[in-house]
Amino acid sequence: MTTKKLSLGYKSLVLISLLLGIYLNLSNTKSVTALLSYYTLQSNILCLVFFSILIVLEIRGKRYKNNIYYLLKGAIIVAIAITAIVYRIALAPVGFQMDNLQSAVSNKIVADFLVHTLSPILVVLDYFLFDRKGKFKWYYPFIWIIIPSNYALYVYTYSANGGTFFSIGGSKKFGYFFLDYIELGISGVAKWLIVIFLGILMISYMLILIDKMAYKKHAHRKR
Repeated sequence: MTTKKLSLGYKSLVLISLLLGIYLNLSNTKSVTALLSYYTLQSNILCLVFFSILIVLEIRGKRYKNNIYYLLKGAIIVAIAITAIVYRIALAPVGFQMDNLQSAVSNKIVADFLVHTLSPILVVLDYFLFDRKGKFKWYYPFIWIIIPSNYALYVYTYSANGGTFFSIGGSKKFGYFFLDYIELGISGVAKWLIVIFLGILMISYMLILIDKMAYKKHAHRKR
């Protein structure tokens, strides 16, 4: 089997995981609007759109891996990686759930696992399995951080217009406890955001460092 076919098959697997995770969550929620307002669903949908486009391009035999592609691919990786990391480190320990998913416990577990764990892992692995290394620029993280930064603005806009969340281990008005300035105060939220943004930059530069190391290792093998 050629690398192109393997890439297409793998991306199809990623797409299925994303679709299933999003579907299982949305099909069992009491409020689609509230669920779609969580960063988890938004990052999964973003990846779904991105991988759908990639699959179409690969099927049509288009050459698309230019600098813009690698800039966007890095942004997608960081966006979905944050979903998994923040969930495991900060949210799962406090019993956070996006919804109580009024259905079988097994379905709830599968839905959470797909959007918070499996899909993020598959998206990240796609880069290391099928993309050229050494393409990330050192300034990219300051562009990649735009997506999570805009999410905070989205939440406050959504809340100001009457939007609410499920508040299971989180906040009714702001979804995530670290965005709740009513409980934490503006300074408390600011401290959390600084920590999170620094964490995002650290994750981004770790990705670039691993990318550069992989490139050098590959170049060394060619000698």
